[in-house]
Amino acid sequence: MKRGATKEEIIRATQQLIARNGIRAVRVDEIAQTLGISKRTLYELFADKDDLVVACLDAMRQQQRQRLRAFRRRSGCVLTKTFYLLNEYIDGLYVVERSFLSEIRQKGVFVEQFVEHSSFWHNEMTAMLELCRTEGLLFPELDSVVYAKRLIATLLELRSSGISREELHLFGRVFLRGVATRLGIETIDRIR
Repeated sequence: MKRGATKEEIIRATQQLIARNGIRAVRVDEIAQTLGISKRTLYELFADKDDLVVACLDAMRQQQRQRLRAFRRRSGCVLTKTFYLLNEYIDGLYVVERSFLSEIRQKGVFVEQFVEHSSFWHNEMTAMLELCRTEGLLFPELDSVVYAKRLIATLLELRSSGISREELHLFGRVFLRGVATRLGIETIDRIR
């Protein structure tokens, strides 16, 4: 049996298990067994399974934000960056099983995490859409705040319904193309 495990190792292993199986399906026994540690060791570091899952959600959010910070430093067309942001959001929806997405929206202890995550993506998308609109790449009458909210919610619902990643990427492209000016459409059509 492995002597102890770091908090980070436990979080990483738990992330993999809940991403693959959903929150409800993962048991503390399974986490401990996967790491070769006792349940007692887990409970010394985390109050309970919910506490561990919250730590996993925090870690997932941090990883995603690190990728976005790197993306922001890139140069290039703002619409290309918006397309990249949209695809990053979509890819994040496929890091976990569909059941995970509904579980974090329904269980009280995780709702705050879900709301914060949704707000983060809404704010990021709103800012990018607004930049695209001011650069004449999206329709001037577009309400970036409302459109970003609907876009994020629609993509989440489509993912929750079981649509494939490829189909969701196509939907994302269509959603952006649908509010683009002629110049914006030409730019989107060049993005591969």
